[in-house]
Amino acid sequence: MTEAVLFSESYYQQVLAEFGYTSFDLRRFDFGVAGLDADTLNARYLCHHHADQYLNAAPQRRVVTTGFGMSGVPHLATVSHILKMIELQRGGERCQIVLGDLDAYNGKARPYAEVHELAERFREYTLRLGFDDHVGTVRSQEAYLPALEAMYLLGRYVEQADFDAAEEDNHGYYAEHGLVDSTMTFRRALSLSLMAADFLALGQDHDAVLVMLGVDEHRYVRFAQQARARLDEHVPLRSEFALTATYTRMVRGFGGHPKFSKSIPGSALDVTTPLDAVHRLLAAEPPIPEESATYQLMCQMPRYDADRLRQLHAQCWEAGPAWQRAVREFADQVIDLIRLWPC
Repeated sequence: MTEAVLFSESYYQQVLAEFGYTSFDLRRFDFGVAGLDADTLNARYLCHHHADQYLNAAPQRRVVTTGFGMSGVPHLATVSHILKMIELQRGGERCQIVLGDLDAYNGKARPYAEVHELAERFREYTLRLGFDDHVGTVRSQEAYLPALEAMYLLGRYVEQADFDAAEEDNHGYYAEHGLVDSTMTFRRALSLSLMAADFLALGQDHDAVLVMLGVDEHRYVRFAQQARARLDEHVPLRSEFALTATYTRMVRGFGGHPKFSKSIPGSALDVTTPLDAVHRLLAAEPPIPEESATYQLMCQMPRYDADRLRQLHAQCWEAGPAWQRAVREFADQVIDLIRLWPC
């Protein structure tokens, strides 16, 4: 049986050591973005890759993008990503959210009607949470021709080895649970190619693109960066733009699963979790910050500043009345977020 990779601090240090001193260059923030200071950014995100280059572009010539697979309803880690995008948007950044309907259709073999309907609900939920689609973009992959054309044009610059190297760390774990093909099949390669093409399509009209993903997906950005580096004069795609990234920490899943997952029942709090179970699930997490999904969710939500998260870290270890009160207050906020999901 494949052992799951747990996204602990030791895992993060391993990623930083493996990729951080050569071409990948993952770093902590020592500058502000969207009105957020470095301490707050380092609380929200694990690290960034050349986000300083992103800031070198004029505000009207740069964009932040993220995306979500439509393999299931959003869990609270996904909700926290949407809220972080809203925070960046309100801080003056141009933002795009891509709803991965075609990604789930191919990469997870979900029925077309199912992913289409789920994308519509995701979109409505994103707007209810506060994303402004008049100044930003929230869209499906279906019928978005710039990315589909870029995917095809990119094809001649990608090798099979690139796809194999882009497997996320827990691929074997998910394959054993029957959630994804065990090998890089054609349909999975299409899914990854379209994600990379989304980034390149943005670069045709922007001088800098900042991709916001979980750190478990860092190989996807690297895939796109390596493919873009091979573009030459024979392809009608612009490659002279900064393709940068910021990565979030992961939230450890319930029941021994490595992370919150839309595809694994029982691994996460999601928007269909019964409201009367929210307090119980959050309060039952161990009083160890590195193992507590509750504390890790608190870090993901753009609700607490860095000083407050340091206090919560200490209170989690103490597991006393202050922590119990903080968990109750946080659970009430989570319930408010769940209630916004369009039934």
